[in-house]
Amino acid sequence: MKLFTEYPEKDETKYCALMSELVKKNMDNLYGGEKKKIAKRDTHSKTHAAVQGTLEIFDFDEAAIKQELSKRTPLAEAQLNAISLKQGLFAKPKQYPVWLRFASGAFSVKNDYEGDTRSMAVKVIGVEGERLPQSHELKTQDIIVHNTELFFIRTIKDFHSFFTAIYRAGLSPVLKLLVLLWLKLHPYESSLLKTSFKRFPKSLLTERYWSASAYSLGLKSDFDPSQPGRVPVEYPAVIKYAFTPVSSQPPHQPLPLESRSESELQRAKASGSEDNYYREDIIQALAKPDAQYCWDFQIQFQTSPEMSIDDATIAWNEEESPFFTVGRLTVKHQKIYSPKENDFGEDLSFSPGNGLAVHRPVGAINRLRSIVYPIVANNRHEKRGVKYQEPTV
Repeated sequence: MKLFTEYPEKDETKYCALMSELVKKNMDNLYGGEKKKIAKRDTHSKTHAAVQGTLEIFDFDEAAIKQELSKRTPLAEAQLNAISLKQGLFAKPKQYPVWLRFASGAFSVKNDYEGDTRSMAVKVIGVEGERLPQSHELKTQDIIVHNTELFFIRTIKDFHSFFTAIYRAGLSPVLKLLVLLWLKLHPYESSLLKTSFKRFPKSLLTERYWSASAYSLGLKSDFDPSQPGRVPVEYPAVIKYAFTPVSSQPPHQPLPLESRSESELQRAKASGSEDNYYREDIIQALAKPDAQYCWDFQIQFQTSPEMSIDDATIAWNEEESPFFTVGRLTVKHQKIYSPKENDFGEDLSFSPGNGLAVHRPVGAINRLRSIVYPIVANNRHEKRGVKYQEPTV
């Protein structure tokens, strides 16, 4: 295994094609016929809020980052010097407007007291440069992050078998046992899923988020976009992203992660009413005139081949490879409780494959997501009667 290199999965093309057909069937099962006006995503179904913000890219010290990498990687000086950090989104200091979609990870809309992962999808507006061929927009960069460092399934093949169980469970109550059976037969994945469900953030505006999957930082001069997923492909560098909550005032110290109390969760469950805690919290927090929430935008380099690119169930150890801050995301006072705002969040389309070519999503699961996400988005828009337009400020 080589550093900065992704490897194809056996029968990858076959299982990507099977997943493409399966997600269409699942969307038709969930939202077909008379249900078309309420179509949602097939995963991360519950939208908590669509929020405006600003992403500032810093004039960070590239030499200092390379100096730190020289201590942590087997790369020769010439190889380190060949890595260009200041390219694409990081090319120059700049402020970008962003749209954020906060959501929960489940396949259906559930109460917020139920265990789940939480996500923040970031759409950076006005990004110039050569696009990925699968981009569905012209001047945006999507960065999709979750409040867990890893994904719970290793391979595209395993994800297909899991999603098949989910699809069949949706066809009949009797078949719901198939999901439990799948989890029993996959104890490693089941344990990761249970661990991911244990966090109940106090607020999604002060939560930490990771990309879990990896992205290139640049492309080699002989890069062939038809090769990933077929042969091993090496990149100049491979990174992961994170957004770490920090105080709104200088020196912007990291904030401690806080959770909803067990007694609060139990009261919400016992009330018998819908628990939309996270949406209500965001509405109330941002309604304050002086509201301001910040995250450090950070990148983490693969520093050894053991930090797998293709197996997203392996978190990259931050002691071995620390995150470097390259920018800051800021959200300020705004009103977000109108039905129009809610529909806008539902209609927004995100994909790891939407953005600049130099930030190519890498790894097997990322390649699958880049194929499947646009299929689900187009299907959802069709069922909702939406003529999708690229969002602006």
